[in-house]
Amino acid sequence: MSLSWHEAEIVKPLLTLIVVAIASASLGQQVKSTASLQWANVNSGYHRFEEIKPQLVNKGDFSIFLSRLWPDGSAHLERFNQDSGNWETGEWGITCGTVAQPTVPIEIKPHSQQDIHVYWQLSTDKWENPKHFILFHSLEQRPLEGKYRFVLRYAEQPWTLVHHPSAIYSFTSPEFVLVP
Repeated sequence: MSLSWHEAEIVKPLLTLIVVAIASASLGQQVKSTASLQWANVNSGYHRFEEIKPQLVNKGDFSIFLSRLWPDGSAHLERFNQDSGNWETGEWGITCGTVAQPTVPIEIKPHSQQDIHVYWQLSTDKWENPKHFILFHSLEQRPLEGKYRFVLRYAEQPWTLVHHPSAIYSFTSPEFVLVP
C-alpha cells in the first residue's frame, strides 16, 4: 500500500508527534538517585595505585547496594586524556558470578561507611611495576602519570547473582594525580 502525496503530508506530522511523545515519556522515566554519598580518604595525589584506599560514606537514610559479582562491586579507574579532553575508562576484564555468598547483597547501611576496593590491576600493563594505563576495549596504552578518578556503581535495591536492580547508578570520586 502506498500513500498519495497528500496523505503522506498528513501522516508525517502525526508520526513526528508520536516519536516526540514516546521520547518524552521515556525521558520522564529516568530516575535520579536519591542517595546521599560522600568519598572519604581520597588524596589529591598518589605515587602508586595500591596507595588508594577510599571509603564510601552513606550519609543518607536508606541502604545502598554494591554488586556481588566480581569485580563489579569495586571502583573502576578512569584517566583524563588531555589531548582529547575526555575521560577514558581503564581495562576491566570479565564479570564473574563465582563468588562467596552470591545471593547475599553487599549492603552499605544508612549513616555508615565502608572501605572500597579500587580495582586498578587490569588497567595497567604490569601488576607489580606498571608503566602504562591500558584502555578498556582498545588495549591502547597511555602514560601512567596523569589525572585520574574512579567510579563506583551501586543500586538502591539488593544486587546479587540472582537479583538485578531496576536502576544502577554511578558515583565518581574527586580527581587525583598519579606521579610515579
